[in-house]
Amino acid sequence: MTDKEFCAHMLAKALVQADAEIHIQGAPAASYLQIMLRAESFMALREIRKILDDDSLNDRDCFDRIDQIVSVFEELGPGAGSRHDFD
Repeated sequence: MTDKEFCAHMLAKALVQADAEIHIQGAPAASYLQIMLRAESFMALREIRKILDDDSLNDRDCFDRIDQIVSVFEELGPGAGSRHDFD
């Protein structure tokens, strides 16, 4: 994790703990954030579905499918923590 990513996570945690409200151009950002999160969630689910639908892989490749799904979560930001240390 880079210093910038660490600081972003710490800032997000502080904002949540402070029950802070985010404003974009002076207006509450709740609806904007919901739209953004829905789009990100949809893209993540679509990527996971592609991985699961890949019938070119045999059962031995099941582990690799799970690894790919975890990688999608890592690309989105929160990652999988120490549970993805098996490379």
